[in-house]
Amino acid sequence: MTVRDRILDTALRMFRTYGIKSVTMFDISRECGISKKTVYEHFTDKAELVQEGIGTLLEMLTEQMSSARREAADAIDELMRTTRNIEVLGRTMNPVMLFEIQKYHPQAAQAIAQFKREGVLQHIRENLERGIAEGWYRSNLNMDIIARMRQLQLESAFDPSQYPAEQFDPHEVMQEITANYIMGIATLEGHKLAARYLQYKEENISTT
Repeated sequence: MTVRDRILDTALRMFRTYGIKSVTMFDISRECGISKKTVYEHFTDKAELVQEGIGTLLEMLTEQMSSARREAADAIDELMRTTRNIEVLGRTMNPVMLFEIQKYHPQAAQAIAQFKREGVLQHIRENLERGIAEGWYRSNLNMDIIARMRQLQLESAFDPSQYPAEQFDPHEVMQEITANYIMGIATLEGHKLAARYLQYKEENISTT
């Protein structure tokens, strides 16, 4: 890993843990074990670090979604893999970071919005198309509506105003909304397959 990559990796990790505003260039240099001057030799300011850090994070998420699609045995497996990746990301990201990006870093906020629109939403839609083709999802779904609904579900799962951390376990929230999403779009055969992934007993899954 080059010095520049190490700086970027360290900055992104610290932003995700502590938020952006509270992390200084000196903090980043100290964590890297290099001088602040060296940090400035590679990045003009913290805004550039934020912009590139968000770009790196979005590239990682894009690759994770692609890997889930390639490696999954079926559409429901793909959905569960992607959900786990999102859950891991949510557990390792301070909500303050996203708030500060929206407030202080418009370019990074725009990149995130574009990723949601062109990356996440498209991935959800393609998963729906795959599930329909495989016979696991109902063929009469309005994919434009359902895809946006799922996107809103994922965003709300990590919204502290919707699910305060002192009241809700993030893993349980994600499990519940995902189970209900799948059961709402699946065929009867899809319900049976989903039961295995969700670790539910098939007799508890409605087949009416």
